[in-house]
Amino acid sequence: MPRLDGRNHINLTVVDLDRSTEFYQAVFEMVVVNDVTPPESGFRFRTLVHPGSFASVVLGRAEPPGDPAVPDRFDERRPGLHHLAYHVPERGDLDDWAAHLDGLGVPHSGVTTSRHEAGSQIWLRDPDHIWLEFYWVNRDFFVDRLRQVWRRERRRTGA
Repeated sequence: MPRLDGRNHINLTVVDLDRSTEFYQAVFEMVVVNDVTPPESGFRFRTLVHPGSFASVVLGRAEPPGDPAVPDRFDERRPGLHHLAYHVPERGDLDDWAAHLDGLGVPHSGVTTSRHEAGSQIWLRDPDHIWLEFYWVNRDFFVDRLRQVWRRERRRTGA
C-alpha cells in the first residue's frame, strides 16, 4: 500500500482574507509564507504554516468576491468539509491550548473526552464559522480496536 505521512494542507475559502489570516496567526501562531493570486484560479491564496510542526492551512478568497446569493457562513451540515482537526501529541497539551484560547478570548468547548474514550478534544469556530478541533488520540483505545478486528479476521479466514 502506498504510504501516507499525515495531512499536508487544507485549503479553506473564506469571506474576509485579512480577518481569517489574523485569526490563524493569533490562535495557531502560524506565519504567512505565501500570498499569491494565480491568474488561472481567480482566487487570492495565503499559505500559513505553523513553524514547530509544519501544519499548514491555505486561505482562499475569490477575487472579486463571490456571488452574494451564496451564504457567507460555513455549515458543516452541507456536503463538503465537516470540521478540521489538529493532532496534539499529549493529553496535557489540550490544557495548554485551552489556556491559550482563553488568553486570546476565543470561545471554545473546553477539554472534553470522546464518548468511547477514543481521545479528548477542544472545539472552536474560526471567523467563517468553520468548526476546528484540537485532538489527542488515545492510542491504547485504537490498538485494542485494531486487535479486535485482526482477531475477527483471523477467525473468519482460519489464518
